[in-house]
Amino acid sequence: MEAQEPLDKIVDDLYVVFARYGDSGGDFCSYCYSELDMRRIKTTTLRELSADDARTLLWESPDHWESQDVYRHYLPRMLEVMGPPLWVEDLYGEHLFDTARALGFANWSPAERTVVTDYLRKLEPLMTFPSPGDREVFINQIEGLEKLSNTPL
Repeated sequence: MEAQEPLDKIVDDLYVVFARYGDSGGDFCSYCYSELDMRRIKTTTLRELSADDARTLLWESPDHWESQDVYRHYLPRMLEVMGPPLWVEDLYGEHLFDTARALGFANWSPAERTVVTDYLRKLEPLMTFPSPGDREVFINQIEGLEKLSNTPL
């Protein structure tokens, strides 16, 4: 339980910073989601979204998101489930970073960019990676997002 405590505050910060994105989406890919799945995801309180539903959203490609705002609506839960106690793994090591960049991360507000990269920095030492090289890739991806954060809006 102690390992989770450092993340509790920043998880709360994620939800606060992204709270303004209330749009849970109009349509999801009907190939990836049944009507029942879509209804459940859109009507479940974000913090109560199951780990399986959050994983499915986490694994979505950038072109499956209706908008940046819908992605940002779900992002706090997607990030939260990557950590303890759920430890949902992303599709591949760079997927989250590729998706965030494709959905305009460089143009998000400084508060949004900072809370995401701060969370990932705090999550990284708690994570288990298949190989040491995977940890290095993860760290490099965080640094890449941080560099984007320094670009003028």
